[in-house]
Formats: sequence, C-alpha cells, structure tokens
Amino acid sequence: MSYRRDFTIGLRETQQFQLMLVLERWRGGIWGFGAVGALVAWMYLLLPEPLPALPVRLGLSAAAAALSMAVAALVLTASTLSRVRGQVRRSGRGPYVQETEIDGFGVRVTVGKDRARLGFDRLVRVRETRRAFYLFIAEHQAWILPKAQMEDRESECQAVREILRTVVERGRLRLHK
Repeated sequence: MSYRRDFTIGLRETQQFQLMLVLERWRGGIWGFGAVGALVAWMYLLLPEPLPALPVRLGLSAAAAALSMAVAALVLTASTLSRVRGQVRRSGRGPYVQETEIDGFGVRVTVGKDRARLGFDRLVRVRETRRAFYLFIAEHQAWILPKAQMEDRESECQAVREILRTVVERGRLRLHK
C-alpha cells in the first residue's frame, strides 16, 4: 500500500494553508465577534418604544451575530491572503515541485536537492480539507498534497485516506468521510 505523486506548491497552495491555520486559530474569536454583535443588537432593540416583538428582536440579533462573524472572517481572510502574497513576493521563491511518497513506513518528500523522511509516529497531525491534505511536520509547518493536482481525485484521495487511517492514530487524524 503506497502512494506517490509530484505536486507543485506555489502561492495559491501556500495561501490556502496559511488561511486554514489562521481561521482555525481564530475560530473562538470569530464566535466572540458574533456574540458581541448579537448583544449590541439586542441592547439597541430594547431602546425604541414600543419594544419590537420578541421574535423580531431574536431574529435581528441573530442576523447581527451572523454579520459580525462574516465581517470578522472576511477581514481575516483578506489580511492573511495579502500578507502571504507579500511574504512570498519578498522571499523571491517561486513555485517548487514536491515529490511525495507515502507508504506503510512513513512519508518521504523531496524538494530539489533536499530530502526528508518522516515516520508516521513523528507527524504532529494530519488534516484534510476540501482542497488538500496537510501532513504537519511541526505545529505550523506541513507538507501539502493539493487535491486539484491529483489526476483521479476520488481514487487518489481514497488511497491516501486508507493509508493514513491504517498508520496514523485517530487523535492526530482529521479526514473527510
């Protein structure tokens, strides 16, 4: 049981990875913005005479919460994508080819002349999103396996999931069903 593919990692893949990390880290903060938005709307709806009906107040407070959360997520997304674009531009590093091989013994990745081999027990965590698999080698570093670059996306994703479910502990594994 093994999987091998070469992936080109460029600006888009880097932005998606960093955005996933930022939104994951700010999840509680986004909910906090929603709670504050709902509370402010609720308080303002207590001012007019006569008071709006309870379902109206609840609905408007929920809408304010959703709007606050959406604005917070949008600002985080725009700032993260812009920051990553600037960092990549300043670094002068362009897209690179990441040769990836996954088998029952671990993950081997080659980028240019650099080679790395890591056993599954040394992976910090594995995360699958709708766009990629991320094999974390540190808390904020991962090897990226973009799904858009897979030739037969469904079968390749299934093969990667099967290998990872077999060898990675459940506590460090977050895959789509």
